[in-house]
Amino acid sequence: MSDPWPRSARWTSTGLAVGGLAAADLAERFGTPLLVFDEADLRERMRSVAALFPRVAYAVKSMTCAAVIRAALEEGLDLLCASGGEVATCLRAGAPPSRVMLHGNAKTDDELALAVRARLAAVIVDDAEELDRLAAIARAAGASQPILLRVTPEVDVQTHEAIATGHAASKFGVPLAAAADVARRAAATAGVRLIGLHAHAGSQVLDVDAHVRVLRALLAVVNEAGIRPAILDVGGGFGVTYTDETPSALGAVASALGAVLDVSGVHAQLQVEPGRAIVANAGLSLYRVVTRKHARDRELVAVDGGMSDNLRPALYDARHDMAAVTPGDGPTERVTVVGRHCESGDVVADDVALPAGLARGDLLAVAATGAYTYPLASAYNRFGRPAVIGVRDGEATLWVRREDVDDMDRLDVILGSPWEAGGLRTAEGGTRT
Repeated sequence: MSDPWPRSARWTSTGLAVGGLAAADLAERFGTPLLVFDEADLRERMRSVAALFPRVAYAVKSMTCAAVIRAALEEGLDLLCASGGEVATCLRAGAPPSRVMLHGNAKTDDELALAVRARLAAVIVDDAEELDRLAAIARAAGASQPILLRVTPEVDVQTHEAIATGHAASKFGVPLAAAADVARRAAATAGVRLIGLHAHAGSQVLDVDAHVRVLRALLAVVNEAGIRPAILDVGGGFGVTYTDETPSALGAVASALGAVLDVSGVHAQLQVEPGRAIVANAGLSLYRVVTRKHARDRELVAVDGGMSDNLRPALYDARHDMAAVTPGDGPTERVTVVGRHCESGDVVADDVALPAGLARGDLLAVAATGAYTYPLASAYNRFGRPAVIGVRDGEATLWVRREDVDDMDRLDVILGSPWEAGGLRTAEGGTRT
């Protein structure tokens, strides 16, 4: 069974340490909830995937911050963005536009114009209508925008329905039956330059065969359309270990895909877009126990975070491995760890074994929170998003500061205007309490 914890995580006699630092000290210094990345682990995962595949684009949506973006660039990965906002963050982090791609199923004209204006490496075009809009924008700018055409590969996978993207009813891509016609049209359209095809089966995919079927679907489109793509992008979605899952080794995925491409007669470079597989297990979250209570047949342990800093359990019924920072050698008990938000569905971990007698102030660690936890985070109930740090060789670096009340209120144009101490100003200049 694979280990869901960062590679440097160790439980010593004094408790959990990661990156050579005691988790308890990190919680004291940076506060909780806290998202901690093992930077050495993160970079090793980037290097490993870069060595296995001809082309790799890090899926920025899985963890979007300058520190991770810069690490990806330094380790030889390009960047795949799901929005204009992600593109802007990558460019501000110093990414060359030639290493940034934009995809998404409903791009706005502003996003397409940004891609053309910035001269991004590629736009992954989602349908024929978007093809026409992008081509018109590029022609007006006197440009020829490189594109990949996204194809719906009609590949079903065993994953949560919310993150299955390759089935026939998916909102993503050109239907398989129409893909060859649209590809030929794209190849003949002024303002764009078709450099490849793209498809994606889904996220948290644990078997190799799903990715092979995606590649075969793309090769069928290539042959029917009579095109010569430079790139065949089979997406990402490689599974990881959250509790006891056994994902496919990326080396096995690379070998299987390479074998299919080698005998196909199509001379294109294989591209993949891992996100979760790079960042998920390199990260963990720290929480502090606030209170506990007994409710009918459940022992509830409430922590100082929850669905605003990790929405996945509430959104996908996701499960994460959890442990006490100071585990001890005593008995355990089955508890449900809940968050502090005003929602009954705010459950961090249901029915997990933790040391008996957990009390206010104790620290808990949650594994594999490096992917999609911070990007899905919110300011629900005005708790604010957590701080993010990187740890390595006994040093901790703040990557993203904790969101505070001023951050959350800064977009409110009314706040501070009509109020005075003691009440609301009336039209007559008095106050109403």
